[in-house]
Amino acid sequence: MILGHSVSTAAGVIQTIDESVATILQRTQKQLVGLSYMSITHPGDIARNLAQVAALQPSGNSARIRKRYIGGDGAVITLEVQVSRIGSCSDGHLFGTLSTVPPALPAIAGLAAEDTKPYRLWRRAKDLLAVMRSRDSILGGELFSDHAWASLLIVYVAEAESRIATVESIVAQLSLSRPMLVRWLRVLQAKSLIEQIDHHLDAVQLTQTGIERIERLLTTRTPVPAG
Repeated sequence: MILGHSVSTAAGVIQTIDESVATILQRTQKQLVGLSYMSITHPGDIARNLAQVAALQPSGNSARIRKRYIGGDGAVITLEVQVSRIGSCSDGHLFGTLSTVPPALPAIAGLAAEDTKPYRLWRRAKDLLAVMRSRDSILGGELFSDHAWASLLIVYVAEAESRIATVESIVAQLSLSRPMLVRWLRVLQAKSLIEQIDHHLDAVQLTQTGIERIERLLTTRTPVPAG
């Protein structure tokens, strides 16, 4: 399950971090801003994390890093972080999407329902997108106009799969022109559901509000008719 986001300098000094992530790390946003992320990383993971981050190419592929943090009360907290480098290695930024650690897929059948939640939400989002694409292919995309919902699902799936969603990647998945998509993205941004993280790449990510509302919808069950 996606918890939230962080933005650090190229050297790893935290600039902004979502309150939801700060809470998981047993600190406040004010306490975390200005700290190096390495100062709250478990000592056993520091060398590996430094190597993984150093290998990131500017505006290149992201890396999914499973790492242990030291919480404010000393607890060890294991999370997954999708990290991308935007801009140069010297004066760019590191963008992170932090998530709970998903279960190993072969063991899902034997896990408690709550433990499989991240996988189930990702799977349902993928299924909804597949149904929408089949619908458009069979019936004609011009009949439907749920571009805002499709865009949100595409960004959600991208973040869950440790990818960066860009305007171009969304356009490629929708039967929609770039100008029309940009207008929809501005509406979603005005609703505080998405935010632009890089103007040069047109990269976008979900806000914490966006994550919470999409996951609320993804967990909604269809009522079973009585009788």
